[in-house]
Amino acid sequence: MVVKNEEKNDIRGSRALEKALDAVGAVGDSGFILVPSAPTREMMMAGAKAGHVSPDLARVIYRAMLGETTEP
Repeated sequence: MVVKNEEKNDIRGSRALEKALDAVGAVGDSGFILVPSAPTREMMMAGAKAGHVSPDLARVIYRAMLGETTEP
């Protein structure tokens, strides 16, 4: 598909954008959420506190959980 320069900058009515927004909506509707592949410092600290473990172990647990995820 050839896209003219003026069309590249105009995202209104873009089919690609529409499809992307539909996909993001479908993910949310299915009960899934998007999370970072590596936990933030705040996430590690919250996990450590909740699990009564070290922040390093919380990071290991987080990554192990992501390794067992399913796709929507």
